[in-house]
Amino acid sequence: MSSELAARPLVAWDAFSLRLDLDMLEYAVGRLLPRYTQEIRAVRLAGEGDVLEIRVDVAFKGLPARLGARLAELRLRRGFLGCRVERLRGPLGVPVPLGLLAMALRRAAPGLLRLDADDGILLVDLREHLPNEVSVGVRDVRCEGRWLHIDLAPGGLTPRFDTVPFV
Repeated sequence: MSSELAARPLVAWDAFSLRLDLDMLEYAVGRLLPRYTQEIRAVRLAGEGDVLEIRVDVAFKGLPARLGARLAELRLRRGFLGCRVERLRGPLGVPVPLGLLAMALRRAAPGLLRLDADDGILLVDLREHLPNEVSVGVRDVRCEGRWLHIDLAPGGLTPRFDTVPFV
């Protein structure tokens, strides 16, 4: 039986802002996770204003647990997505030291994720996934309902002359 249902867009934009549908982002992450890890069961996103809350359901050696993080001041600059980790909670809401998370990130995703435990700044290196020619920044990030609004800063596109044929 075929379905006439169409998925909502994951990302929508107008001239200077992007909107990410948090419901669709959760769904997409849930579909991709089994390809990479069996320990992470589900990811939930919520937010208000410039704060994004992430809840992750995991299974350590078969035992279920819920982890949570509170992120603020999301920025995108020169191929790095950065934010400040305000709070990190482990099972039963117990605070987790950022140093422990930094160690786990170094082991789980070397080169992709970096966390400075002293100031709580998390950096995600997106340079491999973004074209070098595109330069874009983020002016503001805010959550409104189930949407993450990203207001873009001025940017540019630099041509690569090694791939442009000359006549």
